[in-house]
Order: sequence, then C-alpha cells, then structure tokens
Amino acid sequence: MKRYIFSIFFAIVIVGLYHFVNINLFSLDLTKRTREALFVVRNEPDIDDALLLLNIGRLEPDELAAKIDSLLITGVPRIGVNLCHFDKVPKGLIARYRENDRVIFANCDSSQPGALSQIVGDGNAVTHFKTDRSDYFELQLTGFTGRGNDWERINYGVRLDYRLKGELNNSYYWFDPDYLENKTVLLGYMGEYVTDEIYYFKNCRITPLNPYYGAEEDVLPDMYDIEITANIIRTIHHNDFINEVNQVVRVLIVLAICMINVIVLTYAKTRWIVVNLVIATVLFVLLTGAASFLLVYMFDKRYFLSLDELPLILLVTTFFTVALNISQKPFETPETSKG
Repeated sequence: MKRYIFSIFFAIVIVGLYHFVNINLFSLDLTKRTREALFVVRNEPDIDDALLLLNIGRLEPDELAAKIDSLLITGVPRIGVNLCHFDKVPKGLIARYRENDRVIFANCDSSQPGALSQIVGDGNAVTHFKTDRSDYFELQLTGFTGRGNDWERINYGVRLDYRLKGELNNSYYWFDPDYLENKTVLLGYMGEYVTDEIYYFKNCRITPLNPYYGAEEDVLPDMYDIEITANIIRTIHHNDFINEVNQVVRVLIVLAICMINVIVLTYAKTRWIVVNLVIATVLFVLLTGAASFLLVYMFDKRYFLSLDELPLILLVTTFFTVALNISQKPFETPETSKG
C-alpha cells in the first residue's frame, strides 16, 4: 500500500511544482510537445469569409480618413480600426467618426473601454482573450456578451491568406459593395505591405500557430494584433469555443495514469532486472503516447487538456516502484511485503 500512497504524493507535489517552475525534459516531454502543436497539426477551422482585413501600412491619418469614407460609401455594416501602431494616436481621426456607430476604434490603453481583448502572456504569447466586460474592441464588433467566463481561449484557425487580406491603399481590391455586403472590415497594421512573413515587429505576437511556440526564448512573433482580432471574431462568429478542462478533472486524469503505471509495474515484475527495466520503458512510452492521443482527441472535441507534468510523474513513480520491486525477494508479492 505504501507504494500507492507515495506515488500519489509524488504526483501531487510535481503537479504543484509545475505551477512555479518551468521544467524541461526535452525529448521526453511528449505530452507538452503535443499540447504545443495542437493548433499546428490540424487544417481546420477554415477562414471566416465574413471578415476582410486591410493593411494600413504606411498610410497617414489623413489618407486613412479618405479610405474609411470610401468603405462607408459601399455600405459595409461594420469597420474595426486598430491604430495602435502609430507612435502618437491620431485623436482627430477618431473624433471624426465618434458619432458613426459603424466605425469602431480600438483603444490603445488596455485599461480603458474599447481596448483589445487579447491577453498578452509571458514571452509575448497570446492564447486567450478577456470576456469579463462587454466593451472590449472585438466584443463591440460582434455584440458578444460572454458565456459567463472571465476569459476564453482563442480558437486559432488556419492562417489568414490572400482571400481575407489586402492593402487598404489598393481600392481596386476591395471597393465592391456586393463583395463587402455583410462583412466586418478590419483595418490595422500588417507591415509595410502584406506578406506571409513578419519583417516589422510592431504590434506582433507569438501564437500557438508559431512553429517555435513553447520555446523558452528568442522566438520571433508570427501574427499581428489585427490578425489576432480576426481569430477572436471568428471564434465568436462560429460559436467555436474551446472549453478548458477543469483543474480537478485534469489532476484526477494524471493520478489515474500514474496508478496504472504503478499497478502494472508492481504485478508485471520478474526476477530479471533488465527485463523489469525494459517493461518500465515500454510502459512509459505507451502511457505517454496514450496521454498524447487523449490530448488530441479532446482537442478535436473542443476541450483543452494539459498533461505537461505526466512524463516527470511517470519517471519518478517508475523509478520508485522499480526500486521497491528490486528490493523485494524474487517472487514476493505486494500483499506479502511491507512495500
């Protein structure tokens, strides 16, 4: 019985430790690597054709006003404008459209109404957006009032491409009332010109679509703020939210896998140490592989589960259990031993 009690104790301690220390097991971190790649390995959801992103680029405020007026002429129902790339916010331009409820400007002060809802975490990464108030920029554009959560995970779809992105300066691309009918147009900075690569590190973030997402340092950003806004709006438009697995449920899953590991190692022991080590290795691979499959399966069902601690827990409990097995007599069973 001791081995089970100690294994549970080790597991709980390691789960708590992961909240304070970033532990890296490198190639053994299969569940962590799987979690970090969840958004990359899939090819859905597709882009939201109810959106159009236009790059402000080098346009000055006076030039922007003319373009916004042209968009309004087409009858587009909603225009969202992010001007936070300017060193000085053009208050005159914002004041010009203050009475027009079809034009909504992002507030560059994150503490004020109209601010971006994105949550910028450690290392400039953005995975969630705030829903504790209804006056965030993206929530104003969609009329979303929340699901009762203070924040939601952004369900990043496939990368936005030429079908949704263009240059605001190129009126021939977008000046078509039929094309813009029922679209939400987002104006924001996406570099000096639209490109698949980010060369200009203004208003750029790291997202789970980044191939180096999860690396500890020196990761270049891969998405502009206005593109993140588009992903937030797509999540809301399609009611395609990802539900976070409750912390208690997550810990119970970890403990269940841990117990399976200890039970199998306890009853599958042999008199040969090498064979026991082989069994332990195979079991570690099988359990981490099964856990990774569970992550992918639940993510496909729109549930986000993290089992980052599992490999270390399995390593510690495996070492502990195998050590107990070796210390016992060759055919001694757990019931007849003190371990």
